[in-house]
Amino acid sequence: MTRGWLLCALLLGGRAVAAEPLPFDQPALAVLRASPKKVFAHYFTPFPISLDNKDPTIDYYATGYLAPDGEGGKHRRYGGYLRERPLPRSPRPGADWADRDMEDEVRRAVAIGLDGFTADILATSGVHWERLQRLLAAAARVDAGFKIVLMPDMDAELRAHPERLAAAVRSLASSPAVFRLPDGRLVVAPYDAQRQSAEWWRQWLAAMRADGIDVALIPLFQGWQRYAADFAPFSAGVSDWGPRWPSAAETLRAAPAAAHRLVPIWMAPVAPQDVRPKTLRFWEAGGSLLFRAMWQSAIEGGADWVQIITWNDYSEGTEIAPSTGIQWAFADLAAYYVAWFKTGVPPPIVRDVLCYFHRVQAVDAARDPARQPEPFALAGGDPPRDEVELLALLEKPGTLEIELGGRTARKEAGQGMTSFRIPLRPGRPVFRLVRGGRTAITLESPWEIRDRVVFQDLLYRAGCSNRPLGR
Repeated sequence: MTRGWLLCALLLGGRAVAAEPLPFDQPALAVLRASPKKVFAHYFTPFPISLDNKDPTIDYYATGYLAPDGEGGKHRRYGGYLRERPLPRSPRPGADWADRDMEDEVRRAVAIGLDGFTADILATSGVHWERLQRLLAAAARVDAGFKIVLMPDMDAELRAHPERLAAAVRSLASSPAVFRLPDGRLVVAPYDAQRQSAEWWRQWLAAMRADGIDVALIPLFQGWQRYAADFAPFSAGVSDWGPRWPSAAETLRAAPAAAHRLVPIWMAPVAPQDVRPKTLRFWEAGGSLLFRAMWQSAIEGGADWVQIITWNDYSEGTEIAPSTGIQWAFADLAAYYVAWFKTGVPPPIVRDVLCYFHRVQAVDAARDPARQPEPFALAGGDPPRDEVELLALLEKPGTLEIELGGRTARKEAGQGMTSFRIPLRPGRPVFRLVRGGRTAITLESPWEIRDRVVFQDLLYRAGCSNRPLGR
């Protein structure tokens, strides 16, 4: 990230919500909240807006997580722990800076229509527990209608110490920000619930009930069909972590009907992409295609709830929160689908907005093997796609243009949403909307595509014309 780009990001990063109009007229929050369909985003406590309240050019994100030699060089073989960070901001005065950051995160989520966060409970003490407490308090202060679903992570501390879960939930249950069903039951949605047996969960629910806490269990699995029947007799719903490639999204369309034969609630997964430098793995998202396809399956399949995976897990590259690489693109696209999911109709496009999605290199671009000995590996699913995508949301028809590497490609687009793709090649893409021979919108990507790199970077970059950050 260049310093100029960072300074531009700083100007916008302090905004809790954006003044720039979305391409559609968003329904009133009261209308969205009145829907029985709920949308949450998975909140991951390791990555708040700021880790230390320092100047973002020298803070821990910059020096520890993004730098190839950060954290004592333990991320050196893959070029740094992360490929982007939350939109940076200037240091905040006062000792309550972390509380104010958390309030901003809640406001940003409310602004796109989310009902709340599913909060990953990584630990029952220490910094992650403290951030969870801070999140609950911030939600209660900012918006009484924004709720936190407790999601115990059964692959973290609780895998070795499941006996700690009861006390943790008891201590959180009194918070006004925790999410409850209309009948008053406290929703607990354990991640990888299968790490403990169905009988263990049955006994845990009985123990909580004996303590006066009636829990609505919504277990989340990886491969939900293998476990749901065993958990169904005592569960209010089920969910799955879901796939990370576009062609698999179609398989989720039938999941709500299948789940409803067992339980009342199906919480559908929706993810934008998945790139993990630490393990040198990635899945092919196809630009915006994975995100849009998973939303379509949730909407058309009749899902009850959606969990966006994730709000801010930068270690797996699944975040939609406003960030330096994806900017506001996935958050604004989520706002569109949230409105559609909750109202049952796609919002009419009333303002032109152009969005782009592209990597900064081809998947097989030459890296420096002396710095990165092993290449990233496709973890499964669809094959890699070296493409540049223009996603246009148009109030009326127009001509789309993508200029890259001295060549310009064009496509006629109608009113509504159109995806236009060209092969990826070196250069800096420029995107245009033309009508009647006049250019209505020009949007230049701040990201240059290179044919040779030191370290591989397979995270899709994104941005939209209603919130241009520039270089």
